[in-house]
Amino acid sequence: MTVERRLEAIGPRLHRQLGRLYPEHDQQALRQQVETLLRERAAERPAALQALDAARRADPDWFVRPDMLGYSTYVDRFGGTVAGLAAHVDHLAALGVRYLHVLALLKARAGDSDGGFAVADYLAIEPRLGTMADVERLAERLRAARISLCVDLALNHTADDHAWAKAARAGDPFYRAFYMVVDDAEAAERNAELPQVFPTTAPGNFTHVPEMGGNVWTTFYPFQWDLNWRNPQVFVAILDAALRLANHGIEAFRLDSTAFLWKQPGTDCRNLPQAHHIVRGLRAALDIVAPATLLKAEAIVPTAFVPPYFGMDEGDGFEPECHLVYNNSLMVAGWVALAEQSAQLPAVIVAASGGLPSGANWLSYARCHDDIGWGAVLGDLRAIDAEPEARLRAAAAFLHGTGDSWARGVPFQSDGAALHGTNGTLASLAGLEAAQDDAAREMALRRITLLNALSIASGGLATTYMGDEAGLLNDYDYAGDPELAHEGRWIHRPAMDWWALETPAALRISGDLTALRDARIASGGAGAPTPTATGDAALLGIACGRDRVFLNFGDREVAVPEAGRDRLSGAVVEAVPAWGVVWLEAGA
Repeated sequence: MTVERRLEAIGPRLHRQLGRLYPEHDQQALRQQVETLLRERAAERPAALQALDAARRADPDWFVRPDMLGYSTYVDRFGGTVAGLAAHVDHLAALGVRYLHVLALLKARAGDSDGGFAVADYLAIEPRLGTMADVERLAERLRAARISLCVDLALNHTADDHAWAKAARAGDPFYRAFYMVVDDAEAAERNAELPQVFPTTAPGNFTHVPEMGGNVWTTFYPFQWDLNWRNPQVFVAILDAALRLANHGIEAFRLDSTAFLWKQPGTDCRNLPQAHHIVRGLRAALDIVAPATLLKAEAIVPTAFVPPYFGMDEGDGFEPECHLVYNNSLMVAGWVALAEQSAQLPAVIVAASGGLPSGANWLSYARCHDDIGWGAVLGDLRAIDAEPEARLRAAAAFLHGTGDSWARGVPFQSDGAALHGTNGTLASLAGLEAAQDDAAREMALRRITLLNALSIASGGLATTYMGDEAGLLNDYDYAGDPELAHEGRWIHRPAMDWWALETPAALRISGDLTALRDARIASGGAGAPTPTATGDAALLGIACGRDRVFLNFGDREVAVPEAGRDRLSGAVVEAVPAWGVVWLEAGA
C-alpha cells in the first residue's frame, strides 16, 4: 500500500484529531501543512524500513506474541556508548529479547538533565554516547537479531537550552508560543489546584524566567519547559521529529509524560481528553508514513485512567492510540503482595487488565529506572479497603527495611512519612542484599523469580530492567557524585557488571528467566491476563494461554487446586513452595 493510499484511508482519523485540538485554526491550511510533511518524510524512508512496514502491516499483532520479551537500559550504564551497546546484542538475544528500550538516548541539557529526560535536541544523540550514524548501525544490528529499538520521545517538555527555548528566551514570537507563560497571580492560582511531581527537589509547577516576562510552566523540573500543545505548530514540530527518528531506524517510541500534555484551568491537568487526541493524531500520522512503528504510553496513572491510552470510540469508530501501555499498577501490586504476603491486590489488577482492544498489549515489568510510585494503586485499593493509604504506608515501610524486613529499599522524595515512592533494585528490594546465609539467599532468589513470573505470566511484553538478570544490588555510590546526589533514583541505576553474570545468583536468575520465557512460549500465552481462583489468600492464579500459573506470595507452602505437571521443573506437583511459582501444563 502506497503512502497516498494510506493517507486516503487513515487521513480522516488524523484530521479528526486536528479538528478536536485546534477548532479555532484554519483547518484546511493545517491539514495541507501536515500532509505535505507526511509526503516529504515518506519519500525519505529507507527501502529496508519500507519493507518492514509492509511486513508488519501484514501481521499487525506481531508484538502480541508469547516470545515478545523486552529489555530496558541506559546506554552508558550498559555499554558505555551506542557502539558498546551494539557489542552486547548477543547477550540480549540469549535472553530472548525482541524489544530493546534505550533510555535517554537523545541529546540532553547541559548539566542536570533529569537523567537525560530534559531533551535539548530531538534529532541528535547525546554526544558522549555516539552519533546518529551509530544509532542507525545499532538499529540494523538489532533488526538482524529480530529486536526492535525503542527510544524516549519527551512530549510534555523540552530542556530550557533546546533551540526552541533559546529562541523563545531571545524574543522570537514564533517559538515563544511553543511554551506557556503566566503572571504571578495565575501561577499562584494554578499551583493551588495542581499536584507536585517532585515536591522535595522541585516544588511547584512554575519557574520565573525574566526573559520570558513571567513564569514558565514547568511540571517537572525548572529546566524542563512544558510545551504549549494548544499551538498546532508544536504538534507539527514534534510529529516531524518523530517521523525523522523513525526513518533513522527507531521502531518504537516511549511517549514520556503523556498524561500531562494538555493544560486546562480548574483541573489537575492530567489525563484530559485532549492529551489522548494528541497521541491519536501522532499515531495516525505514523501509521501513514511509518506503520512499523510502535507507540508506548508512559502513563503512570491509576488503573481506571489507563484504558483510553489504548484508544476508544468517540462516535466515529474505534480510534487506536498506543500499541503498548505500561501496566504500572501490576508492578506496584507485586511489591505490595510481597510485603503483605497476600495476593489480593495483584488479583484485582489482573482482573482489571483484561479487555484489551485488538492490536494492543501491556508492557509489564518487575522494576524499571523509576521509583515504585505507591499512589498508582490507591484507587484500586479503595474498592477493597477502607484505609488504603495506611495499607500502602505499611507496605512501603516494609520495603524500606523496617523491623525484621529483608527488603532494602529507600524512600523517594520523602522521609518515609509521606506516601510517595520507593527506590531500589529488584535484587535489593527482594532481599538479596540483606541475605546473610544460603537459606536467606534462596528465599530472595525465589522472590526475584516470583516477580519476574508475575510480569511474564500476565501476558504483556515483559521487560527486564538492566542488571536485574544479574541480580545487581543498590548502588549507594551515587550519593558521592554532586551531579547525582539529589536524585535518589540513581540508587537503582548501577553500571552493568558484566563479571556478575557468572555469579551463582546471576546464573540462577537468568536460568529462571529463560525457563519462564520457554514456558510462556509453550503455553501460547500473550496479551491480556485472566485471573483464576486459588482458594488461598497468598496464592495468585493466572491463566496464560493453555496453562495455569500459580504464584505464591507467602512464606509457607500452599497447595495448588489440582495436581499437574510443572513446566518449570518437569515434575508433577501438588503444592507451590514458599515464594514459589508453579506453571501447570494444560492436560498434563
